[in-house]
Amino acid sequence: MPNEVYSGAHPIPRISEYVKDVAHRQSEQERHDQELAQQLARQRAQNQQDQDDRGHHGKKDKHSRNSSIDTASTKDVRKELKHGDGREGNRRVVTDPTTGQEIEIEDVTDEMYKSAAGKQKLNVPNASLPQYQGKIHAHDFAQPTQSRDEYAEKQDVTAPPEPTKPRTTTDVPIRGEKTNILLHPTPTLSLEDTVFASFEQKVGGLCVGILTVIVVLGKVLAGAGLVSSVFIGCIVAGCVWYWAQGVMKEARTVDWESEKKRGETAINNLIPESVEWMNHLLGIVWGLVNPDMLSGTADMLEDILQASSPNIIQNIRVADISQGSNPIRIVSMRALPDSQVLDLKKAATAARDGRDEEQRKAEEDGGEVYNLEIAFAYNAAPIDSKAVSGRTRNMHMELVFYTGIKGLVGVPLPIWVELKGLVGTVRLRLHVTPDPPYVKTLTFSLMGIPKVSVSCIPMVEKGINVLDLPMISNFVNAGIATACNEYTAPKSMSLELGKMLMGDDVKKETEAVGILWVDIKKAIGLSKQDRRGSSDAYITIAFSKYGKPMYSTRVIVDDLNPIWNEQTAILVNAEHIKANEGLSIELWDSDRFTADDCVGKVEIPIQKLMENPGKQHDQVSTLKGEGADSTMPGELYWSVGFYYKPDLRPALRTHGKDVNLPDSLKNNPALQDDKGSLDTEQEAAIMHTPPDPLYPSGIISVVVHQIVNLEIRDQSGSYGRRKGKEYSPGMVTGESKQEQGGKLPSSYCTISINDELVYRTRTKVVSSKPIFNAGTERFLRDWRSGMVTVAVRDSRNREHDPLLGVVPLNLSQLLQTSSGVTRWFPLDAGLGFGQIRLTVFFRSLDIQLPPQLQGWDVGTFEFLSDSISSNLTKFKSAKLKFRTGGSTGKIPAKNHHSPHNNNEHEAPKLEMPEGTTIQWSTKVGKHQRKLRLPVKHRYMSPITIDIVPVGSRKPAAHAMLWLRDLVDHEAQTITIPIWETNNSKRLTQNCIYGPGDHPEVEVKEIGTFTFTCRFSPGMDRSHERFVSDNDSRETFEVWEACKHDGVRGDTVKKELNPVVEALHNQSIQQMRTDLAETEKKRFLSDDDKQRFTDKYGKSWEKVFQDAREQIKGENVHLQPEWPLRRELPKGFYNNDVSDSDYSYSDDDNSDSETSYSDDDDSENSYQHIKHAGSSDEATDETGRKTTQDKKSGIGAVKQYRMNQKDLHRQHRGLMQWKPVRGLVFAKDEAKYGVRKMKRKMALKGREPDVETEA
Repeated sequence: MPNEVYSGAHPIPRISEYVKDVAHRQSEQERHDQELAQQLARQRAQNQQDQDDRGHHGKKDKHSRNSSIDTASTKDVRKELKHGDGREGNRRVVTDPTTGQEIEIEDVTDEMYKSAAGKQKLNVPNASLPQYQGKIHAHDFAQPTQSRDEYAEKQDVTAPPEPTKPRTTTDVPIRGEKTNILLHPTPTLSLEDTVFASFEQKVGGLCVGILTVIVVLGKVLAGAGLVSSVFIGCIVAGCVWYWAQGVMKEARTVDWESEKKRGETAINNLIPESVEWMNHLLGIVWGLVNPDMLSGTADMLEDILQASSPNIIQNIRVADISQGSNPIRIVSMRALPDSQVLDLKKAATAARDGRDEEQRKAEEDGGEVYNLEIAFAYNAAPIDSKAVSGRTRNMHMELVFYTGIKGLVGVPLPIWVELKGLVGTVRLRLHVTPDPPYVKTLTFSLMGIPKVSVSCIPMVEKGINVLDLPMISNFVNAGIATACNEYTAPKSMSLELGKMLMGDDVKKETEAVGILWVDIKKAIGLSKQDRRGSSDAYITIAFSKYGKPMYSTRVIVDDLNPIWNEQTAILVNAEHIKANEGLSIELWDSDRFTADDCVGKVEIPIQKLMENPGKQHDQVSTLKGEGADSTMPGELYWSVGFYYKPDLRPALRTHGKDVNLPDSLKNNPALQDDKGSLDTEQEAAIMHTPPDPLYPSGIISVVVHQIVNLEIRDQSGSYGRRKGKEYSPGMVTGESKQEQGGKLPSSYCTISINDELVYRTRTKVVSSKPIFNAGTERFLRDWRSGMVTVAVRDSRNREHDPLLGVVPLNLSQLLQTSSGVTRWFPLDAGLGFGQIRLTVFFRSLDIQLPPQLQGWDVGTFEFLSDSISSNLTKFKSAKLKFRTGGSTGKIPAKNHHSPHNNNEHEAPKLEMPEGTTIQWSTKVGKHQRKLRLPVKHRYMSPITIDIVPVGSRKPAAHAMLWLRDLVDHEAQTITIPIWETNNSKRLTQNCIYGPGDHPEVEVKEIGTFTFTCRFSPGMDRSHERFVSDNDSRETFEVWEACKHDGVRGDTVKKELNPVVEALHNQSIQQMRTDLAETEKKRFLSDDDKQRFTDKYGKSWEKVFQDAREQIKGENVHLQPEWPLRRELPKGFYNNDVSDSDYSYSDDDNSDSETSYSDDDDSENSYQHIKHAGSSDEATDETGRKTTQDKKSGIGAVKQYRMNQKDLHRQHRGLMQWKPVRGLVFAKDEAKYGVRKMKRKMALKGREPDVETEA
């Protein structure tokens, strides 16, 4: 079971990758053997040359022998190398992750498997076997009379795996009476049975004799009394007795010390120990283990097999897994020497160098490390029956292969998989601590890939011996080997045993350590790629070694000097830094029918950028070719910066409890979110501190753990089945009565962030308790308006996958007292029932984006003013065409109005602002609603306004408004220039703000447009026109479900929850006081610095700097929905908006409030697509729909059409019948296929696909 969730950065292992790895190792081994063979041949030739030079052989013999050496076959040389200098079998030297040392490992081969699993024996010195008594030389073995050094040397002679001297050991069956180490004698004689008993008996007799002699002699010779004589005799005898006991106690200590030295010497000589007592214990507890504990192993194996399956297999499910009653055997165990433990501690310390200083110090304090190596084997026991039911004695699982064509037909094929044998070796590193539960981590690594043998048979009672399936057996064997390869040295896996025993799987930190903020500005002087002498350029951003594109710009057609002006964030993980990855900027030429051509690239090491974090570095880079020293024409203007995660502000720390609970329940631990075990102060701070409003941008992590009680609502009618059940419940209630099979769904989950589909899990076939443990991490521009939506769907054939339920999460309301939440959420707005366990975690980044760049990428551009005013005088009458990234709209010429036009067919005259010569009404369509344009890629799209004179088909002038210059949900009055140009295509594709921006585009301003507009983030009904494939269809359907069921509001706004707002306001007031104090003092004392550090964290100066503009004034009014930084870094971006546009207003009723205007249609109006039933429904005086025709035929049709989409999504109405759903599926797939072919013909960049685990 992996110690991290599957994601795009950590994909599911594939069998094909494992096979390539094995083939690479074999080729490297052959190359190494060939080098050794050549070395051996040269050595033999040199020896022969030396002998010939000394005259031992004639010239003829010399020539013949050299020829024979040169023509020696590779097979013969390898045989000789196998017994000499070569590597035996598939041995290789790797770094042991448990000890940090170089170690030779070897994959288990068939011969080793048969020997270990079938004939388990122990290596025993001949001196310990009775049949060799009197037939061996005693000086060849360890003897008790030898010195410590000689004893250790002689013991090492007979130590396994092969004795130094031949015929000194014998392999005996594993069930011998003595274990391995006890077969070697102690280095000194044992006195317990030979001397101690006799000595103690004699001392007792001596004490009795002394007492008797003293009493008799005292009475006879001295005439002493009997009492005094007995008293003196007891004292003397007692002293002698206690002296003898002290002697025996010391002797026993020496005897135990010799036993201890034998064990220490055996450890240093790497002598393993058989553990029959442990095997006996395993035999007792093996059958008591709950098979549910193997669900993680089954889940991992299912993922690998499904990711590696051929196209004919749609899905693979592990329906059942059990350990049986035949236990695994521990062949031997050995503790690793203390010398390796010292190296291990050094390696563990080195591994923590990249961590936080406090975390590293906490892990180094206290605790010890214990290293252990275990050899294990498993051999299937004979079965009692030929039926499948008789094979449950051995370890087994049931696989179900769903064969067929994906989306059309699937036939389940159940397969019984039985483990026949298993042989391997594993090394363990256990970190024990003095605190409960006394264990911290367990690191294990396999010393070579274990040999696994399984038998796969179909699930039938007859013909089992005939129907064995070797092809499937090989496939399963390869899948198990692929899983084992993930944990074979030098790879390893660390288990937080302490947290696992405490039930802790709560995420407390993101995998990403920071981001690279990349600003792609422009390129000049590119090479000509097309016949027309131009290029269709776009840029991809990737890691230089990983290679997969992480971001792609738009394609600018027919231009050698493109201007993109696009920005993006690339997440950087610790693995990227350790691998010395570089950021690769690649420029491509888009082609229609052939593969895109690389025009040039730029690479820069990430570690170099990390040396000076927190700011942008402007770059003017010469493009390089594919070769190391080659160059390409052109230069790229761009900037990049690395940004860390800042320290948490102590002023925002909370109690961590759920504030939504009543006061009487807030202290109930059962009602609080699971925060896991908080081992460090950093973890405790994260789980008790909400996101910081001073740093709204950061990394969002979403993990889907599992779903329980998942089932589908019964869609069939129940009235016809009521006969004989008149007094029975109308519906089956309660939890699901089955976990697998039956009518349970084959579920998968999708994750959308800000209405963008970003992740899809694998499908878990036919289960009510699917386990996913998968997730993703993404950059989020502003957590205050962030929205995460997790949808669960049922994978089906020949119809669209129905929506089982959704979970919409508003981050501002979710993260009130903590930066992360792990919680069970109910599924809503779908066909199914169930509860899903999710983790949502956010960590701010030390980057301050301008307010325009903190918005959503998906939204709607809408006009708020009634008209578009212009001082244009060149055209008497013209229509306006609007376009932005696939969305189009128009204002007809009849909406045109000028003071000199009195045509009765034109729009009514409007009140014109001063200087206005012409106007266009923004109300269009049958219902005269203001024009709205849905937007899919906001930060790479403009609103292009084409002015088309009456009688002409081509636009005569253009105006451009780049949506990256708008602030979300803020009404702005915009004045943009109207350009005449010599190249309309280049003007509308490039980000041009004025004359001279592009060397080949001449522009002339002939007027201006003035209007009031707004960008509304999030989807609305108008985004349905973007549905062109299943991904976009599913995303829109999720929004519809959330909107219809009321689990999501009509608008998306930036907001702070009351807890964060109160803490932040209090912190701002305190900052004012502290800031005034720091400005009065020229130099701060150490006490002042320590006080600020305790209050604001280590980077308190950075906190002051980021908040200075907000807290500087005395009468500043805090508006949480506004960006908290108004002054942009100098040269950070080239924006035409002045700083005053970001200033805060003291007036609570300012016009800049982000609310809808009174004259705005608040409903989701749009052009070309109307609301279902909007033209037919009647309303009364209060605006409520009337139902006068509801029961009539026409009324029923109207009512059905009004709710048609919602009914169809819930498989009601016509969609309750599968044939109808199949027809809709076929129609949509044909439509998507045509659109897919059109997209292949279009010029398009290499956009990254939806992230998955595979």
